Amino acid sequence: MNNVATEIYRLHAEGYCCSQIIIQMALDSLQDENPELVDAVAGLCKGLYSGLCCGALTGGACLLSMIDKNNARGYMILRLVEWFKAKYGGVSCDEILEHNPANMWERCPKIVEETFEKCREFLAEYGHEI
Repeated sequence: MNNVATEIYRLHAEGYCCSQIIIQMALDSLQDENPELVDAVAGLCKGLYSGLCCGALTGGACLLSMIDKNNARGYMILRLVEWFKAKYGGVSCDEILEHNPANMWERCPKIVEETFEKCREFLAEYGHEI
């Protein structure tokens, strides 16, 4: 298990959800703290608590915007959404989990990891290292 995966499991064990994990890992990488932001993105958990837009995706969009608002809002977020849809077959929790909540435990940790890594890749293209 790599460092990102280990961190995802640690944060999940502390009670963080997908969107919070992505933001907390970015803050940790930057050696920064922002508990209010981490609390705020809890509203994105589990597809807005309704199975709608995946919290890993929306958390990733928040991460991109947090680090580089100029390029994120016009370009990186669009690329992230396109990549996400192609990779996972949709953007809603219901689509990703194939309408079976039991699939969450198998799929979600990997989705969080891959989304975080994709955000890092996009940010690196603009000179941001997290």
